[in-house]
Amino acid sequence: MPADRIPAMAIRMAQYKLVLFDFDAVLADSATWFIAQLPSLAEAHRFRSPDAAEIERLRGLPTRDVVKALGVSPLRLPGIAADLRKRMAHEAHQIALFEGVPDLLRRLHDGGVRSAVVSSNSEENVRAVLGSSASLISAFSCGASLFGKGARFSSLIRKLDVEPARVCAVGDEVRDIEAAHHVDVAAMAVSWGYGAASALSAAVPDYMVHTPAEAAAVLLA
Repeated sequence: MPADRIPAMAIRMAQYKLVLFDFDAVLADSATWFIAQLPSLAEAHRFRSPDAAEIERLRGLPTRDVVKALGVSPLRLPGIAADLRKRMAHEAHQIALFEGVPDLLRRLHDGGVRSAVVSSNSEENVRAVLGSSASLISAFSCGASLFGKGARFSSLIRKLDVEPARVCAVGDEVRDIEAAHHVDVAAMAVSWGYGAASALSAAVPDYMVHTPAEAAAVLLA
């Protein structure tokens, strides 16, 4: 059934009541911007900058392996994340939402499903890129560490008082799926983000979707 023809009764009876979205490369088309930052970021924080071919290869690896492959010291990760947030604060106007994302968020909102953003980015940057769609988000949990999403998920679930069985986490990397599994919520992987589809499938998400419209159809069905 086409995503825009979901029966009203199906929307009212959506199995999920809360969707936890990653932001970069899931809602925001920021991968190109991030790749453009890599050479200067690598120089500033003393790690190896990959070429285009290696970037493609790294898409198939878990985040921990990417960090290791580039020679990034774990102690430097917080500083690198802070630098990226600062850079994006100045260039958020260059980053757009993926086509179909505003409609996805609107349909979830209108269907009685709450959306939250869990991201290592800052709330200010997330809101700036979301624009008017920010009003459709029930909660923001930003500034998360690369490997700290599981705890953020649990905190939001408690705060919003939703049963874990009615929660789905949406991400584009293996670590997003692992975090969802860790707190026993459903995991949806998106193929339009950073992570390679083969790596995401190997992490065994509950769903793999290829467009925001397909995501809406699954979450509201």
